[in-house]
Amino acid sequence: MRTSETALQQLELTLGRVLQAGVIQSAVFLAGGLILWMINGPSGFANVALTLGLIVLMATPILRVVVSLVLYIRMRDWFFVMTTVMVFVLLAVTVLLALLKSGAR
Repeated sequence: MRTSETALQQLELTLGRVLQAGVIQSAVFLAGGLILWMINGPSGFANVALTLGLIVLMATPILRVVVSLVLYIRMRDWFFVMTTVMVFVLLAVTVLLALLKSGAR
């Protein structure tokens, strides 16, 4: 089924907002953690803020894939649903392998 121009514009707008929110949120955590680290040294709260900033930054593209999947399902664009599912599976396998490898140390 052909997707309407309006639906594609809405998709692009939504995905742009997701990416923008993730990057801004990550920047806030990283900046706050860096400022705290510079003031207090490597304290627990500074380290948590820095770690959280990096996690949010790394999770943002994964969230984009999940949002894309939901929107493609709503649009009933099955080719892109399947493509997005494959991308999500590859991301999940990569994350799981990284976690298993880091846990093995």
